[in-house]
Amino acid sequence: MSISRRTFSTAIVATTAGAALGTSTAVLAQAPAFPTKPVTVLVGYAPGGPTDIYVRSLAKHLSDLWKQPVIVENRAGASGSIAAQQVLKAPADGYTLLFTNNAANGAYEVLSPKTATYRTLRDFKAVALFGISPSMMVVRATLPVKDAREFVAYAKANPGKVTYGSSAVGSAPHLASELLQNVAGIKMLHVPYNGAAPIIQALLGDTVDMYIGGASTVMGQVRAGKLRAIGAVHPTRLQSAPEVPTMGEQGFKGVEYASWFGMLASAQVPDALLDQINADCRKVMELPEMKAQLQTFGIEYSSYTRPQFLQVVKEEVERSSKVVSEGKISLE
Repeated sequence: MSISRRTFSTAIVATTAGAALGTSTAVLAQAPAFPTKPVTVLVGYAPGGPTDIYVRSLAKHLSDLWKQPVIVENRAGASGSIAAQQVLKAPADGYTLLFTNNAANGAYEVLSPKTATYRTLRDFKAVALFGISPSMMVVRATLPVKDAREFVAYAKANPGKVTYGSSAVGSAPHLASELLQNVAGIKMLHVPYNGAAPIIQALLGDTVDMYIGGASTVMGQVRAGKLRAIGAVHPTRLQSAPEVPTMGEQGFKGVEYASWFGMLASAQVPDALLDQINADCRKVMELPEMKAQLQTFGIEYSSYTRPQFLQVVKEEVERSSKVVSEGKISLE
């Protein structure tokens, strides 16, 4: 997923009637008092990770603002789709929300078109975007390349022999690497692992050549000289590594991929209520504590309206569909 340069200029177009995920073009009705009882936020991942820690901080501050409990419930499994399904089964009153990312609400449905139980743009509405986790392309320190151009030349000279790791089939690192193959015209060997930590160890042990992962995951090893960063997989250079040129700067336009984290609701929830929740979430995100936590996790934040967030989600679904189709990737 990437935030393209056209996102801000075209985001308002996303309010076109008929897009369930967006806001209505009709005059918004006055939102009722909200909340008057506890609010539940479902998370599609196990407790304890950075995403879970972050959403619990968010819930605490929303609870303080709303004067009502905000309960975080983890419903891990199936790349986050279990939590998404449960939100759709709950009453569409705004009291059950989904904290999710582009794996569960973007890649899932295009990787499993026959068995997916929902379609994000049809069944959900955008509520609030909380951050973008940009990606960095790194290679093992012993690979004889210094930048993305040299890497592509090396891969072309060794077709099917250069390896790249991912945290799972259909994960963001997998799709980002497939995107690179499509744009650069190279063929690499995919080696899926069970999470990011084993990939880092494989890179350090010279058993895999390349990885496109979250900057917060890889830059510590880069700073230590144990891995080499060769390209920011993002429209702009990363705040955490401004010295590393983007893939676009190196001639690979469109090789941009990141993970977004945000809140969705059932498409049946009234827009006026979701606009209120969006405004309250944006207030919370401006708190120094929340900004500091995002920086710790290597997540970039901008105050997005619901139409702007909708545009981000739409671009991700479109991008994932194209990558999956061209790479002939499927989980079915």
